Amino acid sequence: MVGIELDQRAMRVLAQSVPGATVVRSDVLLVNYTRLSELRGGPLSIVSNLPFHVASQLLFTLADHADGVRNAHVILQQEVAQRIVAKPNSKKYGIPSVVFQLYADPKILFHLPPTAYFPRPNVMTSYLKLDFEAAAERRKALNVDPRDLRNLTNTVFRYRRKMMSNSLSRILSCHTTLINKLPEEYAKLRPEQIEPWEFVHLTQLIFGKKEFPKYFRRAWRGEFGRTVRD
Repeated sequence: MVGIELDQRAMRVLAQSVPGATVVRSDVLLVNYTRLSELRGGPLSIVSNLPFHVASQLLFTLADHADGVRNAHVILQQEVAQRIVAKPNSKKYGIPSVVFQLYADPKILFHLPPTAYFPRPNVMTSYLKLDFEAAAERRKALNVDPRDLRNLTNTVFRYRRKMMSNSLSRILSCHTTLINKLPEEYAKLRPEQIEPWEFVHLTQLIFGKKEFPKYFRRAWRGEFGRTVRD
């Protein structure tokens, strides 16, 4: 077992509570989980009560390292968990829904009330399981550069009340895209009406089929992590 913790006080408690565990002082957003899985001899199982302010960032980091993660069992804000499992044609459906339903099999196992904590938070929380191993074949079949998929989903959900033909007009006018007009079946739809796999199809139509660069690990998390301070 490897524990990753930034707070030295929590590191001491973890080391005392779990004899034999390796405790590493690091920012969880800066860990190379692919490399860690190689050092540990196989895909990782992640267990964490996530800090609310970095929960989404950490999950997107795991998406970037999906092949090195078997599954993730996390506790996070109920609202965030519901966005991840949301289906099309709902208000909560968005980028997290698309990404994690393509990269993993997400499932909310149960909810936790504020009374389960001390001190009590002002929000409900949920226990979420992300099964990355179950979606391994699905990820291999995506045939898109995740940066293109990110560009597409970020653009359309930024203007989620607009029709796709309007929200993608700037991208489609770019000389690097393969088409300059959306197919009729997508043009008049809004992003919340489109299934995750259809976003993959659109990405292939607009940017072409591509293999994911083997050592590129910052598609969803972005280029920069947080600064670690002593």
